[in-house]
This record gives sequence, structure tokens and C-alpha cells, in this order.
Amino acid sequence: MEQDLISGLPKLAGNQSVNLHGWFRKALFVSAFVLSCGSAWILLPEICRFPSADFSTGQRPAETITAQQTYAHLAALIGYVRGDLWAEYLLTYPSAYQLHEKSNLPTGVSPPNEKVREIAERALSFAPYDSRTWLALANFNSRFDWLNKRASNDLRMSYYTGPNEIDLIPLRLALAVSFDDVSDEVFQEFVRHDIRLIVTRKPEQKYTIQEAYRYALPEGRTVIENTLREVDSTLLSKIKSN
Repeated sequence: MEQDLISGLPKLAGNQSVNLHGWFRKALFVSAFVLSCGSAWILLPEICRFPSADFSTGQRPAETITAQQTYAHLAALIGYVRGDLWAEYLLTYPSAYQLHEKSNLPTGVSPPNEKVREIAERALSFAPYDSRTWLALANFNSRFDWLNKRASNDLRMSYYTGPNEIDLIPLRLALAVSFDDVSDEVFQEFVRHDIRLIVTRKPEQKYTIQEAYRYALPEGRTVIENTLREVDSTLLSKIKSN
């Protein structure tokens, strides 16, 4: 009996070794599969991505816009939970970042619709820290701001999440001085901050201050004038002479 037990030990050890080896191979296979799926999830959107629009982009042909929207949408669908991809898809719509968009849209491009809002809200659900999306949503909602305060609240979030985003300043400043909230001290500080950034870091964009002044409410114009008296009196004289 004792001899039988001893002779059975090598066989038992061998079976355990085979089982461990099998489980190890399965674990390696599962790990490789997961890593492959993760790599594909990261790489495929990069392959599909089209050079995206931004808030400093000028006019683009309708054909280019359509191509950008197609590729950006595909990339966003593949990387579904990536808010940055939805934000890039949003910025393929000119109405998301162009002020007074009805007169600026290229021929063949439709005016803004609810799809723009839906894309923006989806982008924010995955990336609430993206100041570009908050600004685009503020621009879209600005058409209805007399009915509610959604646009001004969205604009505040754009300032809070990206106060030093230079590319956002032209549109953000133009919106800020055209909202009733410009009478609020916090909003006025936002405006002063943007003007100082343009004057000190992007002097080639001073014309955007002039554009904002054109569409500003009286309170907004006062804030612009008072700020320029401190940082650029020459530009103030130029603005007031036009």
C-alpha cells in the first residue's frame, strides 16, 4: 500500500504541472487579446482622424467640412468614451465656433441645428474639462440666451476650465461682452483677463478686440475701454475713432 502511494506521487505532480501550464497559457492568451483590443481601440481612431478644425480656423470649403465630419464621426464612434474625439467632431461644424454664423457659413453648409447641441453634450458627458466644448455650446445657446441663461453659464465653464486657452479668446471675448452678465464683476474680470492676454501674448490678434467691441453691449464696451486705458491706450484710440 505504501509503495503504491509513493509511486503515485510523480503522476499527481505531473498532472498538476500540466494543469498549471494550461492555465498559464490561457492567462497569456486572454492578456494578449485584451491588449490587442486596447491597442486597436487607441490606434483605429488615430487612423480615422482628419486634421481637425479649431477656434482659429478660417473659412473652409463645404467639401472639406463634409470630409472632416465623416472621418471625425467615425473616430468618435470607435473611441466612444473619449470626449476629445467627440469635441473634435463638434468642431467640424462651423456653427460651433463661428460668431454670427448665419452670415459666415460657406455655401452648401447648413445652419446650426440640434445635432450640434447633442454632440456637445455627449462630448461634455465624457470630458467635462474641455473648455472648447463649453465654448461651442455657449455659442450655440447664445441664440436663445434671452430665454434662459444657459449660454452665459456655459461660457463661465469655458473660462473656468481653460482660462489661458489663447485660441478660444476671440470667440469667448465676443460672447462675453454681448451677454447681459457682463454687468457682473466676475464676468468683467473674465473680459479683462482675455484682453490682457491678447495684448501681452498675441498682439497680432488685437483686431479681435475691435470685433468684440462692435457687438458689445454698452456695459461690455465700458469694460473694454477701461481695460485698454490700462494696457493699450493706442488701441483704445483706434477703436473709438472707428
